[in-house]
Amino acid sequence: MKNIVVILCLIIVGCSNVDKNSKIESNIDKTGWNNLKREQHLSNRNDSTTWDNEMLDNDKQLIGVSELGPFELGVFPVPKYELLGKGSFKGLGNKNEDFKLGDKTVVMNSFFVSKNEINKERLGDKDNEVFFQLLVLTDTLDTENYNLNKSIAISRNHPDYVGQGLVKTKSNIIDYVAFDTAEGESYAIINTRLFNLNFGKTILIAPQKDGTFRSLQVKSPELTSEIIEAYTKELTNENKVKIFFTDKNNI
Repeated sequence: MKNIVVILCLIIVGCSNVDKNSKIESNIDKTGWNNLKREQHLSNRNDSTTWDNEMLDNDKQLIGVSELGPFELGVFPVPKYELLGKGSFKGLGNKNEDFKLGDKTVVMNSFFVSKNEINKERLGDKDNEVFFQLLVLTDTLDTENYNLNKSIAISRNHPDYVGQGLVKTKSNIIDYVAFDTAEGESYAIINTRLFNLNFGKTILIAPQKDGTFRSLQVKSPELTSEIIEAYTKELTNENKVKIFFTDKNNI
């Protein structure tokens, strides 16, 4: 009887691995990216003859720049973008805004990547794709120097992209980083909490009076930089979002 149990377990595990591998291969097909290209890209990182030295010299002005999120900006030599194909990079960026919710204020930031030769099949008729959106309840704003809500989108991992930032309240700092890979996988870390963005690219954070945090992950529709503000206005009017941001224990 024990042998039968072992055999059954092996069969179940084997089937599970086949399904998982099939899903990964399917995602890679949709992105125009594959493991062979990934291996070549990693090899280029170690090959100084492929590096973009002009970009490296320009990036040196970023050395020592901080206060743009949890990580100080690191300057590394990177392979020339065009080695991944003409038109493989068309840009990325971030978009932020403040929103009122009754007497509460919510700050929003989002990161997006433009359609290129690698992600064009996934994006379809969209010009760009938002891969992360953050909404944070705050009790203070800086409308002169804008030092309380900072962020930066970074392309130096092309064809993967990273965005990071911070939001300061009167007594808290919310640090975050998000990334989007050529395979179409997206993740974020907010004050050490990990979010798989494939299950919702919009994250709501409510700092509490006792110093803790509450989070709510929203499975938002496909978003672009052009519609992100309109979507956020609609979202902040939803009842579950109002309840989340107006809880009596929030700051």
